[in-house]
Amino acid sequence: MAGNSKLTRVVIVEDDEQVRNTLADLLNADCRLDLRATAEDYQSGVEALLNEAPDVLLVDLGLPDGSGHDLITLIAQQGLNTEAIVISGFHDEHHVFKALQAGAKGYVLKHDAREKILEGIQLLLDGGAPISPVIARLMLQRFQVEPSTNNDVISIKEPLTERQIKILTLVNQGYSSKEIAEKLNISYHTVATHVKNIYRKLEVNNRTSALNRAQRLGLILDDG
Repeated sequence: MAGNSKLTRVVIVEDDEQVRNTLADLLNADCRLDLRATAEDYQSGVEALLNEAPDVLLVDLGLPDGSGHDLITLIAQQGLNTEAIVISGFHDEHHVFKALQAGAKGYVLKHDAREKILEGIQLLLDGGAPISPVIARLMLQRFQVEPSTNNDVISIKEPLTERQIKILTLVNQGYSSKEIAEKLNISYHTVATHVKNIYRKLEVNNRTSALNRAQRLGLILDDG
């Protein structure tokens, strides 16, 4: 990693032009950082990563021609002295833990305050792990042991509808309510109502518990 005597070299891989440009402007304004390249897809991200061998890779997960997870994996495969921070809109277990297993050293969300991203890079350089509060909460919930689930099946008094199972599956795959509405050609309000009813039927009060309960009941696959 870069020390205090030199600039920290950074590469950004992000397919959303507005987000990419905002991040670039943010990094260029920081005298401690040297933005070496930006990329809009997986292939150009590979080229930037291998050509620049940056200290820090800021990488989105959902790329038009591949996955940011594979870029993170490539770091170890190529023996690069690069550490990856995920910057994503995905905040579900599937994407988060897959990224961490691939070798990501941090995970922040696109809607986090921009100064938090700069703080995250510095935290990484100082040996820490920048994690958004939402992601930290998810990780804590993931490792909390719930009571015995032997009675889960009979505890559901009202079964989920086919549409509700579909929505829950899309949630598990990392889609936002807005994206689900567009994908199913229904209104955002309708999706929100379905989610509320899903929580009620599964007797949970948050997204992670709903997914865990649904997975144990076999309503959705664990890998999303």
